[in-house]
Amino acid sequence: MLRRSFLQASAALFAPALGSPLALAAPVVVVPIVAGSSAMRDISLGTLRRVFRSEPVTDPDGVRLVGFNHPSGSRARELFDRIVLGMDPDQVARYWVDQRIRGGARPPRTVASVPLLREVINRYPGAVGYLTLADLDGSVRALSVNGAGPDSPQYPLR
Repeated sequence: MLRRSFLQASAALFAPALGSPLALAAPVVVVPIVAGSSAMRDISLGTLRRVFRSEPVTDPDGVRLVGFNHPSGSRARELFDRIVLGMDPDQVARYWVDQRIRGGARPPRTVASVPLLREVINRYPGAVGYLTLADLDGSVRALSVNGAGPDSPQYPLR
């Protein structure tokens, strides 16, 4: 963990001198979200993975959880897919093509904008999405992951 922090700090420090676009990009932290009225407060990384692989998962009240994604190519989506699903964008695309060919699960729906994602999450029982920390507001409930919030060093979605 210390080594990763050192490497991130070094990249941020030296990237401007190298003219890298990384220099201008702030670190992205994604936060899983549910409706503000949801009783959920925490989700495990494994459960989040199953939700976004469209596997059957229910919340403590027995409501089926359904994932909603950002559009392909967005920074939040790429980070989420890499950490939660363990796949890069090409692998994710191949995974869903394979699922379709085999008659498996359908991919999570994609929502085009952050305001629309917030609205969908609040209106659809069992909806689970994710936002960047910067896009988070009081209209939805942010979930901790494996008991750690986004400000914790153990938080896995960064």
